[in-house]
Amino acid sequence: MSMYLKIANLLNKSHFYRVMVAAYKKKQLRKYPHKEIERIYNLAFNKKPDIDNPTNLIEKIYWMELYADLTLWTKCADKYLVRDYVKDCGYESYLPKLLGKWDSADVFSIKDLPEKFIIKTNNGCGTCIPVKNKSLIDENEIRKQLKTWLEIPYGYSNTQLHYLNIPRCIIAEELLENDDQGNGFSPNSLVDYKVWCINGKAECILVVYDRRQGLYCLDLYDVNWNRMKEQLYFNNHYEFREPLVPKPDCLSDLICIAENLSKPFPEVRVDFYILNNRPYFGELTLSTGYGYFTEEYYKYLGEKIDLTKIRKADTPNYLTVG
Repeated sequence: MSMYLKIANLLNKSHFYRVMVAAYKKKQLRKYPHKEIERIYNLAFNKKPDIDNPTNLIEKIYWMELYADLTLWTKCADKYLVRDYVKDCGYESYLPKLLGKWDSADVFSIKDLPEKFIIKTNNGCGTCIPVKNKSLIDENEIRKQLKTWLEIPYGYSNTQLHYLNIPRCIIAEELLENDDQGNGFSPNSLVDYKVWCINGKAECILVVYDRRQGLYCLDLYDVNWNRMKEQLYFNNHYEFREPLVPKPDCLSDLICIAENLSKPFPEVRVDFYILNNRPYFGELTLSTGYGYFTEEYYKYLGEKIDLTKIRKADTPNYLTVG
């Protein structure tokens, strides 16, 4: 890991630092809406993006963050409200069981939760706590962590503006754990099947597995489960393993669900877990993390999105969010 990333990781553990950074970037956003985009884009591509005349997928996502109507994006980025969207699309049975919902950390309680569960804040990334044995956790410490997470206005960093209008809360869901097949090639984590959809059609499936501290494995497949290794870009955070990830028996179901959930969006990544040959909905990701694919593949995906057909916000989002 580079010295820059080590320092960044250390600073990001500081609640005070993250709150101050969010406040600074909120102020910066209104005056210089491209500045944070240029910073984060340059880290991945070593050049500035062209937001005024976007061509690749990442540039077009950022254009939409600034100018498109993000109403549905906000609902579907909300880990609580997206459940209603999935239900309305007819896929309630693929949701992990909801065990509880709290509007603040002060009222959060594990009293009525089962032995195993996972706690999440609904408005961020990575803000979750898996619990495998309720009797071994410190409820007060968890409450402090949840309060800290809820206080940070997630979305200013990386210009993911659709997160900023999410009404913040805490949820608990059933804890999903690997089946025997998953344990065979991903002993350290669940396997993520991330279906990239453009204009309601699945383009590829990114598989993320065997997550460890600061490292995880990546693989990429088309909708027929042909490997697309040549479209992947690797850095010090990602690892490639030669054996193929087993083709899911429920692949056709996975693609069908993803495409139906993606219909209202020009682009979205639909994330799943698979346990005992059954898909479980994970989340909808509108501002997909980048650095996974080659520049050529990002351009190929971006060319499929016609921004003239996108419904624009009445006022640019960088002037109204938060």
